[in-house]
Amino acid sequence: MNLPPVFVPKPKHVVVDAVDIHYLEREASGGENAPPVLLLHALLATKETLTELIAALPADRRVVAIDLLFMHPVDKGKKLDVHQSNLARLVHGFMESVGLVRPVVIGHSHGGVLALRLAATERELLRGLVLLCPAHPFGGYRSHVVNFYLRQPGRFLALSIPLAPSWMILRAYNEAAGSKRRIKMRHLRPHLRVLRNRNTLRRVLQMLATWDADMDELREALVTRAIEEPVLLIWGEEDPVVPIASATELQENLADSEMVTLPGMGHLLVEEAPEECAGLIREWLARVDARV
Repeated sequence: MNLPPVFVPKPKHVVVDAVDIHYLEREASGGENAPPVLLLHALLATKETLTELIAALPADRRVVAIDLLFMHPVDKGKKLDVHQSNLARLVHGFMESVGLVRPVVIGHSHGGVLALRLAATERELLRGLVLLCPAHPFGGYRSHVVNFYLRQPGRFLALSIPLAPSWMILRAYNEAAGSKRRIKMRHLRPHLRVLRNRNTLRRVLQMLATWDADMDELREALVTRAIEEPVLLIWGEEDPVVPIASATELQENLADSEMVTLPGMGHLLVEEAPEECAGLIREWLARVDARV
């Protein structure tokens, strides 16, 4: 898709609380009256994996996508706190730093759980949420699955990924996709930035180490008070990572939600169905705007 220059996402970075945050930004056409959009990517992904989705979102909205895994302290001697609470705090600080006022947050997988965290702990911070196959505390995760990657041989397996040929990694990614549309090598290339970087994989393992405690905190926040902002859930009917059946319990903690399922699609909706997802998001945004 050939886009006018105004629609091309521009790479930028900003320092928030001594942490360097890289992001992509697509400026709005015809002013910035519509609420902006903030995108949060999946765990083994980058901001670049969202470019097809960004291209198909409404042109009259400012769109920003954060690179979550490549955040790093300005002081190289310090480590980043990867608890969900701290990552959400940094996202909030980022919003303030770049002037994103009450954005609609689109979160895919791990990005979805961070979006939920923001909405659950910072009431009225967001205009609404779009969650694509979101990781969430009612998703049926099991500690032993996560813990496999935190101990040998799972940790060794994870850190050996950079040595694997690209075709093998692509094959593994397609295990998370549905039967309708396979992931192509062009979709995989942005992911390789993560998968070829052992330091980034170590960060992923650090996030998994905090997973159970983080999810327990989020569950408590959601059960205490439902999210009141409008929420659009988009789920692949064949998602093998976050079971679609878990959406029912999640929706019980969302006061104003709609859900759409995509037949034949799996967990990787950003790669499998970017235009379909963008179309659903455009229609939902129009409905939400019409309420005002």
